[in-house]
This record gives sequence, structure tokens and C-alpha cells, in this order.
Amino acid sequence: MAESPQQNISEEYARRFMPPERRQKPAEEEAPADPPAEPTAAEPRAAEPTATQVAEPVAEPVSEAVTDPAEPSHSPNGSTQQQPPPPAPAAVVEPAPAPTTESALWDDHSDKPPAYVEANDLFKIFKPADLEVVALRGVDLEIQGGELVGIVGASGSGKTTLLNILAGLERPSAGRIRVGERDLLDISDRELVAYRRQDVGFVWQATGRNLVPYLNVRDNIELPQAIAGVNRKQRRERAQELLEALQMSDKSARYPSELSGGEQQRVAIAVALANNPPLLLADEPTGELDTAMAEDVFRMLQRINRQFGVTVIIVTHYAGIARWVDRVIRIRDGRIGSESYLRASYQGDQGNEEEFLVVDRAGRLQLPREYMERFQDLNGSWEGLASTGMADDGGEVTLRPASAPHRTRERSADLARESDNRG
Repeated sequence: MAESPQQNISEEYARRFMPPERRQKPAEEEAPADPPAEPTAAEPRAAEPTATQVAEPVAEPVSEAVTDPAEPSHSPNGSTQQQPPPPAPAAVVEPAPAPTTESALWDDHSDKPPAYVEANDLFKIFKPADLEVVALRGVDLEIQGGELVGIVGASGSGKTTLLNILAGLERPSAGRIRVGERDLLDISDRELVAYRRQDVGFVWQATGRNLVPYLNVRDNIELPQAIAGVNRKQRRERAQELLEALQMSDKSARYPSELSGGEQQRVAIAVALANNPPLLLADEPTGELDTAMAEDVFRMLQRINRQFGVTVIIVTHYAGIARWVDRVIRIRDGRIGSESYLRASYQGDQGNEEEFLVVDRAGRLQLPREYMERFQDLNGSWEGLASTGMADDGGEVTLRPASAPHRTRERSADLARESDNRG
């Protein structure tokens, strides 16, 4: 509905000559009790302020003169109109909200990077015919990026199965396994191929599985890059860089049959690193080598880890692996049992290896086999129940063999009668 000329004149007079505090009072007094209706397209919008109105000085405080631009006001005739935006000098800048306690605590502890390899309650079950074989039984594992780790254990303990899952050669049965940003439990076949091609390199125990016999050393290193679509110039530069790092530049034109076992494993490491993956896995890389060649291969893996910053995981039976890695993870019966670290010693360059038990997120642990054997020699067999205790300060937990309390037949009958009487 169009406004009458008299109403327009009254509104224009109030806007031009009345002070702002007097303009607000009539608007509040004449406002209807019910909420105003939304303006329709047929009703005209309020007139824009002129330059004279914007430049008009304001005598009262800013808090009384400036209203919220988003809040509708009421004209003298009762219609709803949009309040014009306030002048620039009256703008109020709201301070940025303070971070919450949770975000502040996260920032305080953000110095520790997340683990690059993380396994949580990982299971792997093989089902040949009607038989089920549990290879991994709830493995919890964390490996930081750039770390050099050795995994040791008896045959059949599950260490090779764990390595194959990390390589994308086996799919886990249950649990959670993450490498970088990839979840290997929930991954498509297409993504798994890309993962094996770009994110992980693998060195097999048998040297014949790592190298193509009819290609020379340089061509073997360039082959994975050619499959990935790398141009010829970049392939040559990468191959030369790896050959220099592994001290094999003078043997680039030789064939695998013309190399020793240790030299073949060096080339196998270079082939695994051809596409510059952030993770390198080695399954018994020294299983077919003597002690001198084995130490040479471990030395090369250590150099690769330090020079290129790649995360290296080695599965091995080599007894002196602690000398070449940051830590040793011991796996037994499909679970992580302990970890050991090499402590520096002033009596020689060998150092002392110190072993620690691993308590997983569920509170489970495995006693070392040496403890079990020693206890059985002194006290006989121990399987089943144990009693626990804790010091008052909580710094020590004791574990003792225990047997179930014996309940006599008479006591059982008394308990049964008491239960009947209560019933």
C-alpha cells in the first residue's frame, strides 16, 4: 500500500530537523505490539541518506545514535523499513574470539608429529581350506617418519605377515593400519596399486626377485621409473644419484650375474628407492649373505635412511641388528612383546642392548621368555592365574603366580542353602 503525501512529509521533516534521540522515541511509541510483517516487494524501500545527512555531526554518544543495521526499525506510519548503514567513523570492530581450552591444549602439544606408520589392534587370519591360522593377534605399533626400525622374531611369529601388510601385499582381517594418509584396511584395488608404486619400496630376501637378469644395473633402476611415466632425463639423474649413494657408480653397466650377493642387494635397494618412496621395507635382506656382506648391507640401509630421510623397516634374524637401527621391535606369537635400544658403552664400541616390555592400549603385555624359563626352573610350571599389586606411589606393579581359592563341598552347600532361604 502506498503511503499518503502527509505521511511522507512528516517523515521527511523528522529526518531533517528532529534530533536522533527524539526521532527514536516516536518510532518506539508508535510501534505495534505484534511483530511487524516482513516487507513485500510492493512496498517501497527507505530512501538512501544524502551526503548532507551523512556528514551531519552527531552530538550524542555513539552507543545511542548507532543501531544495528540488520535490525528493522519502524516508520511513523507503522511500516517496516531497513535502517541505513552507520557512518564509517561509528563502526565498532569486534575482537577476535579467544581460542578454546581444547584448541589451546592441542597447540601446546603439537610439537610431537603423528606417527607415519600406526597399527591398532591389528589381526590377520589365514583360512586354508577349513583351517584358520591367526598370524597377527592384536598388534599395536607406531613408527615415526624417518625412523630406522628392525623387527625380529622366531619363524612363524608374524613378522613377515606384518611386513606384507605394510607393503600392500596382504590385506588385514581386522583392526586399523595406517601408513601416512592411507588406511590400508579400507582401500580400493586402484589405490593399492598406486600405493605400491609410489609410497613404498620393497627388498626381497632372494636377490633373484629384486632384479631383472637381462638388464644392467642402470636399466634395473630406471625400469620402475619408466613404468611410473618419468622422462628419460629424470630417470638418468635419479639412477646416478642412487648409484653414488650406494657406491655402485663404477658398476652401472654390469649385469646382476656379474655382481656379488652384497652388490646385488645394494642394487635391489636402489631399485626399491627408484620412485623416491617415503617408506622402504626389507624382508631378510641379509638372509643369503655372510656376516661381512650383511653388515655392508645394513650400513647402506643406514646411509640411505640418513641421507634421504626415508622410513626404513627391516625384518631380520640377524643377532646384531641393534647396532644399525634406532630400535628393535620383538614380535612373538603374533603380538609385539618388547622393544630394545642400544645404550652407549664406554668399555667398547659395541654398546649394551636394553630391553623394555610393551604394554598395549588394552593393558596387555608379554613376559620375556627368559623370565618364564627361569621361574619354571626355580618354582615349577606357571600358567593361568596371577595376583597383582601396586606400590602406594603407583610407581611399581608386582605380579605373582596365584591359584584359585579352594572352595570345600560343605561351604558350597551352605551357600546354596543361603540362596534358597533368600529366595
